[in-house]
Parts: sequence; C-alpha cells; structure tokens
Amino acid sequence: MFAAAQRVGNLLAIVDYNKWQATGRSNEIFALAPLREKFAVFGWNALEVDGHDIAELLGALENFPDPSGRPTAIIAHTTKGKGVSFMEDDNNWHYRIPTAEEVLSARKELGLK
Repeated sequence: MFAAAQRVGNLLAIVDYNKWQATGRSNEIFALAPLREKFAVFGWNALEVDGHDIAELLGALENFPDPSGRPTAIIAHTTKGKGVSFMEDDNNWHYRIPTAEEVLSARKELGLK
C-alpha cells in the first residue's frame, strides 16, 4: 500500500505463484485468490503471466516501469517441479532432498546431460 501511495514506480515484484506454501495449498491457508486483483486494488500495476514462458515474462517486463508511476507486480503462474513427472505439483519436494537416482531421473526428464 505504501509503495502505491508514494508512487514508487521503480518497484517490481515478481511473484512465483505455484499455489503452494509450506504446509498446504496457498489458497486454503492464505486465501490469496484472486492475487492479481488484490495487488490492483492496492494501487499496483498488476499483470499475470505463465511463469514457465520466458517470452511472456519478458513481454511483461517490457512495460516496466509503468508510465503512471505505480509499482508493478507480475504474478507468474508456475507449477512446482514443472517438467519432472514425480515432482510436479507435489509439495513434498518443498522439504525433500532427491536421492542420486532421483536426480539422474529428473535430469533425464529435463533433457539434461
């Protein structure tokens, strides 16, 4: 609220919105949805992008800073563990450390050597 009220137009927040927090789904714990609208109501220039789409994210950054002088929030919708079948959208990976075998499997799924 302070940033918008003081027209801190050089402030940029990129929110990695993977819908999880440490103990459960973000919306069940914090009632964050609709997150973009909440930033906008408090005076931010608020945008939503696919956080896995670099071109879309760069496109949103091209409009920064906002000409009106408002701070900008980019809500980057992501999937925790994207691209690794046994990790995708699984909050256990918030805490777990993969085994050596899991690391190899993940690297293979991601196309890494």
